[in-house]
Amino acid sequence: MRMLQIHSDGFSYEVKRKAMKNAEEIDEKIYHTDDSCLVNFIASEKTDEANVQASIEQTTAMIASAAEEVKEKNIVVYPWVHLTETPSGPSTGLKLLKGVAKALSDSGYNVVRVPFGYYKAFEIHCKGHPLAERSKVLDVTKELAKGADVTAGEDLTAIAAEEKATSHFYIMEPGGNLTDIEKFNYSKYKELKLYVAYETAKDRTAQEPPPHIEIMKNLELVDYEPGSDAGNFRWPPRGYTLKRAIEERVTKEMVDYGAHVIQTPLIYDYEHPALKSYMQRFPSRQYIIRSGDRDYFARFAACFGQFLLISQAQVSYKQLPLKLFEIASSYRREQSGELAGMRRPRAFTMPDIHEIVADVEMAKAAVLRQLEFVDKLQGELEIDYEVSFRILRSFFEEHRDFVNKVIERVGKPVMLELFEERYAYFIFKGEWNVVDEQKKAACLATIQIDVENGERFNIQYVDADGNLQYPLILHTSPSGSIERILYGVLEQAHKDMKKGKVPHLPLWMTPVQVRMAPVDEDAVEYCLKLGEEFHAAGIRYEIDDRDLTVGKKVRSAEKLWVPYICVVGEKEIAGEVLSVRRREEKDQVKMTLQEVIAEIGEKTSFAPRQMLLLPNLVSKQPIFSRVV
Repeated sequence: MRMLQIHSDGFSYEVKRKAMKNAEEIDEKIYHTDDSCLVNFIASEKTDEANVQASIEQTTAMIASAAEEVKEKNIVVYPWVHLTETPSGPSTGLKLLKGVAKALSDSGYNVVRVPFGYYKAFEIHCKGHPLAERSKVLDVTKELAKGADVTAGEDLTAIAAEEKATSHFYIMEPGGNLTDIEKFNYSKYKELKLYVAYETAKDRTAQEPPPHIEIMKNLELVDYEPGSDAGNFRWPPRGYTLKRAIEERVTKEMVDYGAHVIQTPLIYDYEHPALKSYMQRFPSRQYIIRSGDRDYFARFAACFGQFLLISQAQVSYKQLPLKLFEIASSYRREQSGELAGMRRPRAFTMPDIHEIVADVEMAKAAVLRQLEFVDKLQGELEIDYEVSFRILRSFFEEHRDFVNKVIERVGKPVMLELFEERYAYFIFKGEWNVVDEQKKAACLATIQIDVENGERFNIQYVDADGNLQYPLILHTSPSGSIERILYGVLEQAHKDMKKGKVPHLPLWMTPVQVRMAPVDEDAVEYCLKLGEEFHAAGIRYEIDDRDLTVGKKVRSAEKLWVPYICVVGEKEIAGEVLSVRRREEKDQVKMTLQEVIAEIGEKTSFAPRQMLLLPNLVSKQPIFSRVV
């Protein structure tokens, strides 16, 4: 199937004459509307004949995803064979178009299906915004062989297993008290109640954009990329500065923890036996890439490369626990209705550590150690979060003392899911979750005990007796993906605004920590000298050298949530004291340069230095998406 999509102000067509003898019967030859609509020119291809129903479902999903992005409820389905050189037979083409139109109509869209088998004249008025024109290609030739109505190559075995798994939910408190979720008193734990409701409902669909999307665009951190697939984003320089700051912070923590830092490939062979077996145990949808005559998939975690690397290494029991860490660009082809900005994208950046351990006792000790850095990193994000654990019931009953220690370390009630049979590779999984204003949630950090992949990937170590043994593996994201971190801190900022607080980003990750506002051109030279000292101290700074009033410069910095705004004029130069607006403290004070450096240094001492990834002079910076 090939498709051209145009978001249009109005649309009309007029049937002229039959293009084929068996054209479908029609009553009306003319249609016209002045309403906004998404027009989809569709050509059915030979490949669709292998699995028409799969083509219908995937084409419908593509159109619904595009309609969601442009906020459109009116859909036009238009047959246009000229898009392809390998058209399907007419019966397949008509079946595809009818099926797509019906599925969209059943989903609540207002659908007009243009007659099949005729020459037609039409008029269209493209809106001209970044998402108004796009093309799509779908190939389902492999689906019939796989026996599933899904995108070619995609394996949803684990998703199906997770959906069928039998489990029971509880609230577990420090001290070991276990209460059914329906009977727990949530009066002091309102966000925990929201989180439990979200998890047990298992509804991941997004009805409207979450608040963080508008904020991230206004702050020029992240934006949609119309030239890519939905759920893939672009990071302008401010956002990329923040992203790198988070990556460096987490990497430092993992190096301090004793990790080996590595980098592995992005794509992997779909037919690799161990990888294919693992995908069937991991509840995630994949992107499939065709290269030559082979299918590859884009990784959805760092597991693949790390496991293949360590499977070829010589490891002694004396080196355990052994830790591998990677900042992994990852991809999961989430369903279009579930996409919601940074909460649930399709492309994300995952800090991922795998700790190789000898047995369950070493695994439990590692979990307790990892809780320390997870708690530290979540605290540095300055967000509220809820914790849950998903545990195989037999493991819980045998190791309840260990679980009690874990909950004591968390220090507050958590949601506990006990599953009766293991549906995935883990027996223990902890998650740290953000709950947002839409009563949705998303996981940040996670710790898992994996009992399968040591043997699956032939990962071995030599024990004290010289024998080869398969280890257990801890899968851990110490902070959560960079995208989810941004989602968390911006949703927290939105909550703060509703409470009357000044929204802010944590100082250590904010793109620009200090902006200087010189009152005139003469003060710019002095600001440049101050900038050298800020740079030497590892502080990210800007100088607003534009020909604007001081008031406009200050307001511009405030719109970007700059935490320290320094007004510099003749008086400040003479007295060597800066007039400083501090965002979090909501005050304006006199401080020397060294006092500003010392205060920021004290608040960010735990974080590595990260340079600003754009020019320091504001006059040299283009406006990517913000309004200032």
